[in-house]
Amino acid sequence: MREIIFSKYSNERDRRFAIRTDILEEDGRRWLEKTPLYPEGKGHIENMLQWNQKLDALYQAVPFVSNKCETGEGCVKLEYLEEENLAEYLDDLLEKGREKEAEQKLTEYLENVQKIHSQKPFSMTEAFERVFGKVTLPENLTCAEIMNIDMICDNVLLTSPYTILDYEWTFDFPVPCEFVLYRIIHYYIQTHSVRRALDEEGLYGKFGITEEARESFFQMEKSFQAYITGRHVPMREMYADMTPGVQYVSQTNAGALQVFFGEKRGCYQEKNSVKRYMIAGNARCTLELPEKCRFIRLDPGDVPCSVRLDEISFDGKSASLKGVETPDGAIFGYWAFLARLDPCIADIPVPAGAKTLTVRLEICEENVDMLNHVRVLEHKNHSLLQKVGNRAKKAARRIKKSSGGGKKKGN
Repeated sequence: MREIIFSKYSNERDRRFAIRTDILEEDGRRWLEKTPLYPEGKGHIENMLQWNQKLDALYQAVPFVSNKCETGEGCVKLEYLEEENLAEYLDDLLEKGREKEAEQKLTEYLENVQKIHSQKPFSMTEAFERVFGKVTLPENLTCAEIMNIDMICDNVLLTSPYTILDYEWTFDFPVPCEFVLYRIIHYYIQTHSVRRALDEEGLYGKFGITEEARESFFQMEKSFQAYITGRHVPMREMYADMTPGVQYVSQTNAGALQVFFGEKRGCYQEKNSVKRYMIAGNARCTLELPEKCRFIRLDPGDVPCSVRLDEISFDGKSASLKGVETPDGAIFGYWAFLARLDPCIADIPVPAGAKTLTVRLEICEENVDMLNHVRVLEHKNHSLLQKVGNRAKKAARRIKKSSGGGKKKGN
């Protein structure tokens, strides 16, 4: 007897892309079915059949195959596989302290992805702009005739050859190969703490993904997520209307940490700064310091927030935060509470001879009134402020746990 043993609704999307994924079992055999939730989604599901065939043709040069797909009754059927995925395999290596092996394995996968997706020069089209926006991109990017942009490590099963799952986000117009590589690196390293043992900057450099390119790809990703959502308003964005008068702490999904390098206290210029984009409120980076840099300013996004200061260090030694500037804010212990738009922690002194700066932060968006009260409490009652910090930390952990650690991709 046929039985549904698991269902997942991807319904926080535009009607064209809203689907249900079922795992079914009959006589000991399991398979997956993807079914459109609305008539408008029929074409999106049917496209998976042609993507299956075209991707297999593309993958002939590398040890990949796409998950088998066939027509069902109002759905597509896919093979059910239980092998370990690449993300799980890499996590296991990292937990055992085998960072070099993990980086080598990830690099090998990235090289194969690059091999099949760098067949010709990239050129922007109207179809590209409809999905990824009118973004300014670096020159000399590459692409292929067909592009599966969602080849993240979670979608790679370690069969022989590797099986690529979930190829619904495949496009038959040019998309930069470097964007696909960026998504693989970014969504692996930035969605789990154990993965930050890998050299993210080194991986970007190895594949020619410059800081300029990453800024452009971040904008592409935002446009892509908006394309998936369309006119649909996710319930998470209705919270304020559904619960008037309720204040809450929410972990920001994306944004930028901007690091300014100054030669003098209070003197910072845009041209002497770098940006590092973050997912699920996490910012992690190690930066080389300019020769004449004497002070650092950190701008954690654009809105009022509380910031868990996991690490600010120079050459591995913790920075001194005594006397730093936090306009409309305060630092207490490992937490900074910043109550203004364009928040910052400024005038962090750079020790003489320091070569590198390492920053690890966790950012939570906050209510401005609450933050202003916290700033006053810093002068009145340290124990009460510590309680507020602990509550913010617990709230951030609850949110992170309930959301699975951040937005992985288009759901």
